[in-house]
Amino acid sequence: MQEHFLIGHITGLRIFKVPEFGTRASFRLECPGQGSVICAIAGDVAREFVASYREGDTVAITGTSELRPSTASSKTPWTGRLRVRTVRVLEFLGVAA
Repeated sequence: MQEHFLIGHITGLRIFKVPEFGTRASFRLECPGQGSVICAIAGDVAREFVASYREGDTVAITGTSELRPSTASSKTPWTGRLRVRTVRVLEFLGVAA
């Protein structure tokens, strides 16, 4: 799988806990000139994300495209999403927002 690097601001943030798997988060990353990308975060990355980032923050992320689950029906709509591996605020990268 190819890793993607995107910069944008967080919209539509949803945070939830799944008893079996822990903290999860999903949001849209609004990327100037590229539209939006649906993102999903889990595990340790999600716990750090929830503690550090909010709706509207401008961030840089890396992640891989998540394919349609093999168990999903072909009739089930699947827009795809990006499984986030890292999140950084732009100031940490030396870029002005």
